Amino acid sequence: MNRDKGMHPSNHIIAVVLLTAFIFAGGCVSLQKQPVKVPTVSTEMMTTQTLTSEADKAWRMRDYVTSELYYTRLLARTDIPENVILPATERLAVSSFKSGHYHEAEARLEEWKRLSDKAISSPVWQEYYFETLSAIKDYPKLREHLAQTMEDPFLPWAIRSTAGKNLSGMNQDENSLAALERLYAIAPEDANKTELEQWVMNGLKSKSKAEIDAMNELIPSGGNLKFPYELLVFEKAVRQAEDTEYWPMSWRAMAGIIQNGQITDKTFFTEILSGLESKYGIPRVGIALVLPISGRFQEYGWKIVRGAGAAQWEMTKAGLDVDVQVINTEAPDWLERLQNLPPWYTTIGGPISVKAFKKLEQAGIYADKVTFSFLAKPGNLEEGKQAWRFFSSPEDQIRASLDLAVNDLGITRLAVLYPQEKFGRQMSKKFFDMAAMRGARITGMESYPPRDFPKWGKVVGKLVRAPQKQAQNEAEGLGEDAPLAETDFGAVFIPDTWHQAQLLIPHFFFHEADTLVFLGPELWSQALNSARDVEARNLRLTVAPGAWWPASDGAGRLKEVMNREGLGTPDFWIALGYDFIKFAGRLGTFSEGWTAETVNGRIAEAQNMDFSLAPISWDTEGHASQKLYLFRPEQNGKTRIDAELVSTTLAKAKGRRAARVKAWEEKQAELEAKKAEAAELENTEQ
Repeated sequence: MNRDKGMHPSNHIIAVVLLTAFIFAGGCVSLQKQPVKVPTVSTEMMTTQTLTSEADKAWRMRDYVTSELYYTRLLARTDIPENVILPATERLAVSSFKSGHYHEAEARLEEWKRLSDKAISSPVWQEYYFETLSAIKDYPKLREHLAQTMEDPFLPWAIRSTAGKNLSGMNQDENSLAALERLYAIAPEDANKTELEQWVMNGLKSKSKAEIDAMNELIPSGGNLKFPYELLVFEKAVRQAEDTEYWPMSWRAMAGIIQNGQITDKTFFTEILSGLESKYGIPRVGIALVLPISGRFQEYGWKIVRGAGAAQWEMTKAGLDVDVQVINTEAPDWLERLQNLPPWYTTIGGPISVKAFKKLEQAGIYADKVTFSFLAKPGNLEEGKQAWRFFSSPEDQIRASLDLAVNDLGITRLAVLYPQEKFGRQMSKKFFDMAAMRGARITGMESYPPRDFPKWGKVVGKLVRAPQKQAQNEAEGLGEDAPLAETDFGAVFIPDTWHQAQLLIPHFFFHEADTLVFLGPELWSQALNSARDVEARNLRLTVAPGAWWPASDGAGRLKEVMNREGLGTPDFWIALGYDFIKFAGRLGTFSEGWTAETVNGRIAEAQNMDFSLAPISWDTEGHASQKLYLFRPEQNGKTRIDAELVSTTLAKAKGRRAARVKAWEEKQAELEAKKAEAAELENTEQ
């Protein structure tokens, strides 16, 4: 079918569509109705051939009001030639749109599609259909149309691509980015992906800093290395590079995307990074690890160093200049060595002992170097202002246990059994307070002498109120074999070592408190890493939090690195070193006079990484929290569990108890029946 040049939308129209359709575009193209002109000659006096000629003339002159009228009258004729119907319908659709009659335009576009199965393959039809539905604000229909068009494998890629781009401008939320993510995923050729990458980057250049920041907030977890989210990160890094404080972090973000991201046209992005490198240089990041490399805890120190070495090697291969200096906290001059490091060593990781941290604190080094302690608490320093934490806290451990017991299992009555020592008392107080914040009640609390084993059975009996239950049975005339009533709490927190817990928990079963969930600290899961021949049958409701799980995705990636470099099998301490160096490398260097606000701002960016341990996150105030895994004992170690598994195990325990009580009741009923029968027989004989 012949079309004159006026039949095609101009390049200007397409450009406007693309610009307005790009991410978070505001509103549609400004459209106004054309002034109405009255034809000088009545169309009723024209022959069909003349009317066709006049309509085409008005069309060529871009007199769309007149062409709309003429083509409308023409299509109403019964003697219109068959070969005129489709072109007349096409031109009527465009004329109606140009005249501002958008509902009429929609009807004619739908008729055009009915007459020709090639309509949806036409850029003209697609563009005017988009503009028409936008003009009448039928957004649900438009959104559905664009999504279907984008996914249609039988349409030309140019049509599908434009539909996807337009769809990305439909919403001012994460759906816009999700549409681009899907469009990139279905792009058939690398050239198509390259075009999308450059289209997005060109669009981002026109965005303000506030818009870029807002769009970065919409990046889903784990999306930093996926299109289009990686380009948002890249563009933000490009802009931050202007601030020399942020350059090392920006460089790390851009280099990581080029090396590990989904981008197809690596040359395009490498040229951007190279231009910045020529201006600012390749950044050098210095990280100091203060650890025990000799003495009692040297095993842990060396493991952290191994993990740090693996991370440093990975980063060096990516082109990042990372210096890692290890300082032995067992050496008498370790503080002096730390203070004399070159100026680019601005971040400290460690120590792992409270004693060493106190020395660092007293020396005031934390005021000059950004310090991340490998401890549950950064000494007497204010977390998020004077020092930071790269380790789980007691609150993290208790939170994981309460999430399971209260939120998942619905247990709102709890008990605490703690050793009479500092750790036990502190953990018990935190547990009490955090449980109360969730609306749970502590209905039982007892303490025990940590080394006086003979007294433990009596203490546990008191906690579960065994003497009162036995007295109640006696008052009701029940024998010693009568089951004891259940406790009024569903879970008990025992803040002690795993060795002690193994000796305590059997006392609960002795007193028939066998439907309880036993909650412990991270000490349990750490000990279970090397435990063997554990009597796990009665410990299936024993739960402990932990940061290391070898079967997690992050741990799997660390294993691959360790195996590739011949560094052995990773564990918690190795993962700690590996994660910290990756994290600290993302922070970059800090200039003299840094502030807590600067550090917390860097942390907000750096924490968006893949952890091999349970992920750590920091709030805007710099307070860390770690979402710990949950474990239960197995014969030779531990296994990760979830709420569903614990719930099922608890239901089985309750089922076994109910069956035991029922069996006792049936036996009692049988005995009563025999007594009654004997009495009746005796009366008969008399």
